[in-house]
Amino acid sequence: RSPYGACPYDGARSSSMATPARLPGVWALWCWSRVALGAATPNPLYAPPLDRASQPAWLAKLRTEREAIRVAVNYSGAIYLDPAVNWTRLSYVQPQIHVYDRYLYDPVEHKYTVDRYLDDLKCRYGGIDSVLLWPTYTNIGIDARNQWDYYRVLPGGLAALKELTAEFKAIGVRVLWGYNPWDQGTRDEEEPHWRTLARLLKETGGDGFNGDTMLSMYKQFWDAGLDIEHHIVGEMEGGGYPVQGGRPEDATFKSAEWSITGWGYFNYELYEDNITYKYEVAPGIDKLKWLDGRRMTHVCDRWAKNRTDALQYAFFNGIGFESWENVWGVFMHITPRDGEALRRVSTLLRWLGRERFIQDYKDWEPYSSDLLRQDLLPFAAGGPIASRFLHASGDCLWLVVNRAGHEARVQLDTSSCGGGTTRKLFDLYSGLPLSASSEVQLTLEPNGYGAVLATSRDLPIQPLLKEMQDITKRPLHSFSANWEPLRQQMVGSASSAPIALSEPPPGMVLVPRTSYRFRAAGTEIEGGCDVARDSFGVCCVRSTKGQEALQCPRDPECATPCSFNGKDDRGVDVQFPWESTPGRFHDKLLGIGPLYMDKHLVTKSEFARYLNATGYKPRDAYNFLAGWRATAAGPVPAAGEERQPVVWVALAEARAYCAWAGKRLPHVYEWQLAAQGTDGRRFPWGDEADEPGGRRRPKPEAGPGVPALPEVGAFSPAGDSVYGVSDLVGFVWQYTDEFQDDHTRTVLLKGSSLYAPMLSDAFPAVTQVGNWYFPQAPQVDRHGRMMLMDESYERAATLGFRCAADHADSPPAPYHYRDLDVADRATLLFA
Repeated sequence: RSPYGACPYDGARSSSMATPARLPGVWALWCWSRVALGAATPNPLYAPPLDRASQPAWLAKLRTEREAIRVAVNYSGAIYLDPAVNWTRLSYVQPQIHVYDRYLYDPVEHKYTVDRYLDDLKCRYGGIDSVLLWPTYTNIGIDARNQWDYYRVLPGGLAALKELTAEFKAIGVRVLWGYNPWDQGTRDEEEPHWRTLARLLKETGGDGFNGDTMLSMYKQFWDAGLDIEHHIVGEMEGGGYPVQGGRPEDATFKSAEWSITGWGYFNYELYEDNITYKYEVAPGIDKLKWLDGRRMTHVCDRWAKNRTDALQYAFFNGIGFESWENVWGVFMHITPRDGEALRRVSTLLRWLGRERFIQDYKDWEPYSSDLLRQDLLPFAAGGPIASRFLHASGDCLWLVVNRAGHEARVQLDTSSCGGGTTRKLFDLYSGLPLSASSEVQLTLEPNGYGAVLATSRDLPIQPLLKEMQDITKRPLHSFSANWEPLRQQMVGSASSAPIALSEPPPGMVLVPRTSYRFRAAGTEIEGGCDVARDSFGVCCVRSTKGQEALQCPRDPECATPCSFNGKDDRGVDVQFPWESTPGRFHDKLLGIGPLYMDKHLVTKSEFARYLNATGYKPRDAYNFLAGWRATAAGPVPAAGEERQPVVWVALAEARAYCAWAGKRLPHVYEWQLAAQGTDGRRFPWGDEADEPGGRRRPKPEAGPGVPALPEVGAFSPAGDSVYGVSDLVGFVWQYTDEFQDDHTRTVLLKGSSLYAPMLSDAFPAVTQVGNWYFPQAPQVDRHGRMMLMDESYERAATLGFRCAADHADSPPAPYHYRDLDVADRATLLFA
């Protein structure tokens, strides 16, 4: 059963979906869109009328403004006649899904599981119409692979992605790709982004793309699809709403001629926690839906624990919803209450869209005066409000939301809708026919929904009525609205063969038994960062209201990414065995050691000996030991690179090497103790980042490619730790512990690397408020968190490892630490 409701898992249950087990061998002062889009933030909504008395004049003004805009941009709306792209009109529910999500990809069976993924969504909230696939951020920038490479390295490559896309589309689900215009600091494709994107979408059968941080769809992207006869949909994060402060192309509604869908951030600010969106009580009117009723907006509220506001704004406007849950590995699950609301809302919207009530309508009257309320009662006071849609046939539809936390009676005057004696009335939300009276009375539950239809036609309505009767039997308030973070499990490891020697084994150093205060912080850019708890310096400091936002890449601070401020209660980073929930900051007194740690990173020559001894050949060889020479005896390092750290190996391959060597991968707290000692220093050599001349670590470079790796020991002894461990900081990222929840597998990386790319604001990007590439973390008390999927996805040019080995007196498996009580602390502190 799903941890989010009562949905059974349909079909064969994947072995990797049981209780997680080890797999084989801000700028957040405003809404997130302001974080991503910076000062050039669009206003997607027309403000509502003050009250019922002022609604007629307000509506007339909106209609006048709409005609003026259409004339100003010579708007035709011809794009909606293109059958290759006008599917967007009926795409009401769309999730963004990370391709590594364990509901979509099974890392044990090494296959995509579309049925499992869709069955879960169908059960929990009624299913989806399109899907946004996202494999890039947050991993991108760990090495020089560009965003297109992240599609190529998916298991099975583009051929498997093509099959995945076909499987979605065969069920009626359209497929978009995530696109990062700022990714111009990694490998260059030597052609404009729009050409690469269109070409790869055509190759895989994709329908379009989501423009991350883009304000509007530039015509180059539309034309690139036309040029190769593969018309593509562009869904902009900024929605396509005009904005001042971006590029000239972003300042008007002109892109609506070729861009027919987009996201909508409809909140106006954040609550005091700096992460929860705050909405006006009276919903605004979607400017692009008002311009052309065929437009599809997906209201996005990714960090919401309660999605009532976003869903009611969508329903009132007759538009769609971005049902995004896996947010960069933080699972913001839709609660059962919100899931049932989404099921009901989407069921209605899909039928009404197909029947052209909220698409291709004759007229739309938001805040319809047909809903009776006191003329001077402000809409901002809450209570029921209605949008009236006039069908081309003369039929009428009223979409009603209760913007109050208590039950409300609705009086709706339907006399303005013609039809005479043949007119029939239906309570669509409840699935019931109504009497022919001109006045309809409904009772809406707290923050509830209503839909009334007046028609003189014989519509195919009975299946809808039956379905709505079935799914509205229980009131929404009877479903749980409780939200809590998804729990994680740290993947343990077996002990290596214990070693009892008077001297450390060759190539290893002894880390003695000690009491160690393990203090560490994750460096994820998003997900919340509590400034009051941040003694590590990872939270953004330029985030006091009124301060000027970062202008990246121009501001020097952009070279050291920080974590956007916000309450850390969503489950960002990881959950250690002693913690009750995941969180960014970790602080625990542990008993660690004795153990042995490799003095140096595992080298290419050492890994070559392992290959010769075992005959290991990867199941998926994509990027395995990239750059090595192929010989009859197997791959060998390029001449002169034998003592460089081995890279381009997956987590399972690193584990296998250590096991072959009679060792294991170190836990993150073991690695940190070996690097830091017990005095809390920030770097292996002390508290200063490095001395002039860089004797202690390689100097990080922005590229365009990954610099040549130094030999292990090149910065020894100046860069060594107090225990004599070398190559700890600035060489390559180093594997430590894996963590799992029901949806995501991640691994903590330590040590940072010598590659630190910088994003671009060159066309088609805009100036950013931070560097979105994988954050550097050279301080030994910080770690990076990389998403796992399968071998081809995990291998990187800047990712290596070292091994640890257990002493005869080491703490036991699977986690190899002692949870100290008071007596243990006293013993160890004076040992």
